[in-house]
Amino acid sequence: MRILVLTQVVIYPADAGPKIKTLQVVRHLATHHQIVYCTFVRSELEAREAQKLRQICQRIVTVPIQRSRASDARFLFESLLTGDSFLLRRDERAAMHNAVRQLVQEEQIDVIHVDQLNMMRFIPPAWLGGIVLDEHNAVWQVVERLREGSRNPFTRWLLGREIRLIRQLEGDACRHAHVVLAVSEQDKQALRTIAGEQAAIEIVPITIAVEQFAHIRNERHPHAEHLLTIGTMFWPPNSEGVAWWLREGYDLLRRTMPAVTYDIVGARPPRSLQYLAMSMSGVHLHGYVADVTPFWRQATALIVPLLSGGGVRVKILEAMAMGVPVISTSIGCEGLAVRDEEHLLIADTAEALAVASERLLRDPQLATRLSHNALHCIKERYDAPVALQSLDHIYARWEHTTERSDNTLFAQNLEETSSHHCFGMDVA
Repeated sequence: MRILVLTQVVIYPADAGPKIKTLQVVRHLATHHQIVYCTFVRSELEAREAQKLRQICQRIVTVPIQRSRASDARFLFESLLTGDSFLLRRDERAAMHNAVRQLVQEEQIDVIHVDQLNMMRFIPPAWLGGIVLDEHNAVWQVVERLREGSRNPFTRWLLGREIRLIRQLEGDACRHAHVVLAVSEQDKQALRTIAGEQAAIEIVPITIAVEQFAHIRNERHPHAEHLLTIGTMFWPPNSEGVAWWLREGYDLLRRTMPAVTYDIVGARPPRSLQYLAMSMSGVHLHGYVADVTPFWRQATALIVPLLSGGGVRVKILEAMAMGVPVISTSIGCEGLAVRDEEHLLIADTAEALAVASERLLRDPQLATRLSHNALHCIKERYDAPVALQSLDHIYARWEHTTERSDNTLFAQNLEETSSHHCFGMDVA
């Protein structure tokens, strides 16, 4: 089949969790289908990077997009006038609508694979082919959790408005798609809450290529006292979680382990986090790093202090593939088939995170046991060749559906066979 993949960010280089997830999907689809790739780009460098995907894509089209405070203010005003979601409207670009219409006409597309909710509005109104909506998380739930953690009255009002709008828009999108891909059972249920039973929602777990991390796994130094957090710091759940850990838990750990160091790696950290990190001993805020391998090699543990967000953290999967033990909040490891004390340590208060960190840093045997169990879990459930078989089943069913424009027939076909796929069904 000929598949048009739409993304909101360029997926190469795969230097962030969402990019890693989508690149794995595109690579896998390209082994069986012909891929046309269309994406927003924010610079000439990104446009050039996108062209490197020609090894797996037959055609690549890029559409420039720029965000600024001025444009955000305009889109906020428009959203208030029209009753639209600001978070979705700020990506509205006529050039993307035109590009998608042109590609559908020129490339004889069978299925449009929509990566994340933002891109769903670029489906042409008259499109009668297949629509696969790949939901990295339940967006409404992410916004709801952000509102719960916000103290600013205007921000809370704005996010409350966004929750109401996105619940409606995301529910409509899920019902409009022929199939929705959720990364976990938790996300599937969150999407089911807003989309109802008529939406066809299938679990396709986030995956990584385990073997590409083997060389790092063999070279890691297990006895250092280095904590590591990796994630895009302009994403509020990441930066807010790290700030919470620094303010309320990190000093507790330093009192008992004064030699510990903490590396925070991630693009565009907010200024408030920069000032906070500078004020604390042993904390190193690195911003964007093209090659994070040295940090993985020296890390004693990955710490994931998330209080909000959704979906699945790819960095936890990568850490487990490299034998780096993980300490996380429940939300941080939500959606993964992992258990506390077996695959990682789970702690939901700043004090508990400090205690868990000290325990793991002082006990190499515990670290080794967790790492061994985690690696076995990763190979069994999240290694791309195994986990993406469920994606093959989805596209095979679509390929053999004769009435491709009949949403009901395709949804019924999916529901009848969804019970055969076990991924995510027994998450602890």
